Amino acid sequence: MGEIAIALLSKELKFCELSSESSNSTRIEVKVGRNKRAKIPNKNLIYRSGIHVSDAIDLQKFSSVATQMSETLDLHLAWELLSQDLIENETQQIDIYEIADLLDFEKDPYLISAIYLHIHKDSLFFSIYENNLLLHSPQNVESIKTARIRSNSENEDEQTLIDAIKNQSIPPNLSDHQTQLLQHLKKFVILGESYSRSAKATDLINRISSNSQGNLQKTGFKLLEPTGIINLDIPYELEKLEIPTKFSEDVINRSETLIPLDYDWEDLTHLPTYTIDDENTLDRDDAFSIDVDNHHIWIHITAVASTVDSGSIFDLEAKSRMCSVYLPELTIPMLPRPISENTSTLQPRSRRLCLSLRLDLDEKSNLIRHSFVKTAIETNESLTYNEADNIFNKPTEKLHNLLSKLEQFTTNSRSERERQGAYSFNRPDMTIKISKDGKVNVSMSTAHSRSKDLIAELMIVYNAKISGFFMTNQIPALYRSQDDSINFHSTAAIGPLDWYLASRSMKPAKVSVNPGRHSGLGLDLYCQATSPLRRFTDLCLQRQAIEYISSSTNTYGPKELSTIGFESEIRVKEIHRVESRRRKYWLLRFLEQETLNGNLSNRLPATVLENDPLRSALIELTEYPLRGRCLVPQGYKPGNECELKLNGVDLWDLTAQFNLF
Repeated sequence: MGEIAIALLSKELKFCELSSESSNSTRIEVKVGRNKRAKIPNKNLIYRSGIHVSDAIDLQKFSSVATQMSETLDLHLAWELLSQDLIENETQQIDIYEIADLLDFEKDPYLISAIYLHIHKDSLFFSIYENNLLLHSPQNVESIKTARIRSNSENEDEQTLIDAIKNQSIPPNLSDHQTQLLQHLKKFVILGESYSRSAKATDLINRISSNSQGNLQKTGFKLLEPTGIINLDIPYELEKLEIPTKFSEDVINRSETLIPLDYDWEDLTHLPTYTIDDENTLDRDDAFSIDVDNHHIWIHITAVASTVDSGSIFDLEAKSRMCSVYLPELTIPMLPRPISENTSTLQPRSRRLCLSLRLDLDEKSNLIRHSFVKTAIETNESLTYNEADNIFNKPTEKLHNLLSKLEQFTTNSRSERERQGAYSFNRPDMTIKISKDGKVNVSMSTAHSRSKDLIAELMIVYNAKISGFFMTNQIPALYRSQDDSINFHSTAAIGPLDWYLASRSMKPAKVSVNPGRHSGLGLDLYCQATSPLRRFTDLCLQRQAIEYISSSTNTYGPKELSTIGFESEIRVKEIHRVESRRRKYWLLRFLEQETLNGNLSNRLPATVLENDPLRSALIELTEYPLRGRCLVPQGYKPGNECELKLNGVDLWDLTAQFNLF
């Protein structure tokens, strides 16, 4: 037999049977229902009735009578009488029997239990805190009433919004609460469980969708997309990584007034100087000159360090971003555009400061000596890769001999690296353009052309020589190294299977203040310093070199550089993943668009990369850099070609569904 009691269990008042107290009297054992027992803190024991029962049926009868009585109680008058002397916002502890006396109740356990149940259900006038009963002041009661009115209004707003989302139509005049709810849903779809209010968002999703099992984030997207609240054409990945897309007005205004000082820079403005870039490039950071008579080649890298001082507001902006972001739909420069596209870009007929590499050659274009020089240049002409390739192909062009002379040197340099184990990916380049009306155009071009190879080799030469400059002069620097690849010995990967095998066998490059061999480039030392407009670590290394040339000192010590390199490597990898995701997204959008318009062939050529009997085969399209999985017979081996039919794309998961044709 046990005593009937009321206890707080899982935030609810429950009738239970009191069993026993522990020896230290801090916990008490109660029996709930027929067989369930629980040990609860003494503070959770709200009321002891003094009535003992012999079985669970007696407890159930007591509970039923007390519950029915609680539903008919009105405590308003009792509260008015008890609260007359309370001051504003005060609460006062009272005895349950004070309320019972005002209701003309005797100390009847049923009635006392009913009062507790009523107060727990409706805490307007009184409330239960631990095992104490609290009396609310009139001001507290008014506050509770106001909160309830607001809560009821918000509940109505929530239901209205839920119905609107189900009907795929958001009303034009949303309440503040509805606007906030939509923001919670949108943030959860973008950020997932990392969003601080994800619990509220998932609750809403479960209320909206009767089939919300599995990926709630994707379910939320499917609910919001038809309403226009979420549009995957917008790169939400930037928000997830907290990548700023704009600079403040103050930073922009201050960047427009920068003037670099050039009083001790060697004047090379008399040398014919050229840039070769993509047709849409605005942040030109490299150029070249050839002094044919003296057998000199100059490789110029814009001296951003002469404009952006270490620790300046622009330097801090660059450090927070770590690199420029290049998406098909958006470019976010590392530095404000007045710097990256004006003051420091190597635009034609403008005097610019550079950290230049001078290469002295013999008559066979072999390198004799080299040096780094602070220079001032003026670009004569900015060529596109197509224009430069046309010059190579036309001996009558005025720059043909100059570019051919330069190519002779870069060919020698590349051949030497290949002898040292360098290898290259001959993977085509993909260009994606999105029109104002949202139409996607995708074009593929060869990764290698004479002009592309020429510029790429000049940058490798510059980076290799500056790494030696740092090492020779014991200047702290960030070196890039790469261990030898595993089971892949070709110097050039050609075709989808080669690209796949090479990417799997290649070790990732490492960034460290400790030098090491870069096997992929066939170089014993390698740094990156040719993109100071686009990469923060390149800007830092440029500062190191210019500072040493100017005063034999260093801007950064090894420890600070190591920290910068570590932080940069993490951030740059994140940004590269975003860039890769957005390219894949727009490629899938293009394939979906062309399929709907009837412009895509029903037979898409592809190459099998893997065909494990335990899962779908991994394939890659021949015409576009897209991998996916598809069921194909076991007779298809890696490297075999096949034809596929595109059945659909999933723009959330970034996948395509194929069938073997």
